[in-house]
Amino acid sequence: MIVDGKEPFIVITSLAFAFIVLIALVIFLTSAMLDREELKMQSEAERAFNSVFLALQDSTNKALQAMQDENVSGIGVYNSLGRKVLSLGNVPMTIPLDRFGSRESLPKDRSNTGTATFNKETGMIEYIRFSRLTIMLDTGELTLTENGLLPSPLDFPDVLYLHFDGQNYHHRVTVIKIIGIISTLTLVGLFLLVLSIYRNNRRYRETIAKQESLVNLGQAARTLTHEIKNPLSAITIQLALLKKTLPGNHAEELKLIEQEIKRLTQLTNKVSDFLRNPLGKPVVVDLNELFTSLVMRFDKPIRFSSSSPQQIVIDADRARSVFENLLKNAVESSSTRDPQVEVRITTDKRNFVHIYVMDRGDGISVEDSKKIFDPFFTTKIHGSGIGLSISQQFVKARGGNIRLYPRDGGGTVAEVVLPKSIHTVKLMGVTKK
Repeated sequence: MIVDGKEPFIVITSLAFAFIVLIALVIFLTSAMLDREELKMQSEAERAFNSVFLALQDSTNKALQAMQDENVSGIGVYNSLGRKVLSLGNVPMTIPLDRFGSRESLPKDRSNTGTATFNKETGMIEYIRFSRLTIMLDTGELTLTENGLLPSPLDFPDVLYLHFDGQNYHHRVTVIKIIGIISTLTLVGLFLLVLSIYRNNRRYRETIAKQESLVNLGQAARTLTHEIKNPLSAITIQLALLKKTLPGNHAEELKLIEQEIKRLTQLTNKVSDFLRNPLGKPVVVDLNELFTSLVMRFDKPIRFSSSSPQQIVIDADRARSVFENLLKNAVESSSTRDPQVEVRITTDKRNFVHIYVMDRGDGISVEDSKKIFDPFFTTKIHGSGIGLSISQQFVKARGGNIRLYPRDGGGTVAEVVLPKSIHTVKLMGVTKK
């Protein structure tokens, strides 16, 4: 069985290796097909050369017919400097021999064959053979003397050249390259698709596991809350009796007990809020009024600004719980300096309200940010770790979202996004609060 922590590495590495092998196979096949076309071009050029120059031994007319049959545009005989000596058809006056190499650079097994190349500028396939001429072209430009000898001096031809249309070759090569590129891109896209499916599946499995954990946690928390409330009620009654019977010098101890009872009561109430229906009874809540009352509950200054009066539809108690919890976290984000808490409200084109609760506190580490909304996870000494989980439940129940992320320049931004209510329209079952 694969260890959960190593599973992504093993799976992704295996997928990457498999797709790299497939891509390498596509590249190999593309290269093999291009080599095949190259050899085919060499073979066609060699066949055309032999056919035309063999026909020249009989007559120029036969050579011209052979040129037409082999689709050859022109043939020529050039000296060692690349200058034309004799020609049939349309060939250049000079050819750049350095582009074709030299006689010495040819392999030994190709000493009796030529070299064919595709000229991208002209779209022609050019073929040359470095060889001593054994036939002469009947063009009237070169004649024998009376005793049958060649006239002297004569720059003896050294290069045989022909060219013919290479559009079909170029088309085939282009198609092979396009197919190779498309195949490679398809494999890359398929790899990314499989990788995305795997990651989504993994996230889905993690979500299912987390939900199962939350169900078990909820059942345990419901039982624990019920069991705690009964003793707390009894302790509260006994504390009231102790206040009446004990002398005044025990007031501090009794006050401490009372504070702890209140803390446990608040914790059980929060757990109950987390477990019960998060939607509540939605009403139209004026955010400006809500935050104006909330900022007065804190001893540290909180700046509040809004572009215009904003209203949302949400349960009033749950709205107060969400934003009071975010403000409390922001105010307590630093114990050594003023966190400079600021609240800003804006709207977007989709008719959503964005509430930003910002601070200049110590921030949230990357490790903690992944677990910040988990129930009972907290970085505070006296925190319960339930506040943000409850807030997230309440916000999502209203079709919104809440997220925390680092603030530019230091600190944290808590962003709450909720649908904006249309106060001019009376909503079903919704009253203004």
